[in-house]
Amino acid sequence: MPHNPIVQPHVAAAQVENADLRTRLRALADEVAEDAGFYVVELHVRGQKGSRIIEVFVDGDEGIGTDDLASVSRSLGFLLDTEGVVSGKYFLNVSSPGADRPLVLLRQYPKHIGRSLKVTTEASDEPMVHTGTLTAVHDDAFDLDINGETERIAFADVTDARVQLPW
Repeated sequence: MPHNPIVQPHVAAAQVENADLRTRLRALADEVAEDAGFYVVELHVRGQKGSRIIEVFVDGDEGIGTDDLASVSRSLGFLLDTEGVVSGKYFLNVSSPGADRPLVLLRQYPKHIGRSLKVTTEASDEPMVHTGTLTAVHDDAFDLDINGETERIAFADVTDARVQLPW
């Protein structure tokens, strides 16, 4: 792709601005979630200055309810407005990570013991897919029961892990 001196600085500046904004948003979201007894799984910022969409996925070790999500959303929205973190209009969406979202934090695994997981790993040159029941979680790995055999999978080897719904 040829270098376009007009477009490139603008794009680079927007990327830096979004990274700085994401860092500030993440710190505030982590603080609000932790104060409420929960944790932030992921945070995404889309759009441009004046029309941002901020998505915050929050969970708890025992799950999270709609009232909890509403409370976190109100608290986070209040902080964003009072501290002027986001300039211009924005849309804040605080939700739990749905069943279709991947497990991205080690902290998410224990509450899924007994559920079926589909896990993709890349310990070698080619990705491997493992589907089985999560039976145990360790500091650096977890166990899947695959057709009666226990397979230990290191968290470091996981590229994608999702709960498999029974339907």
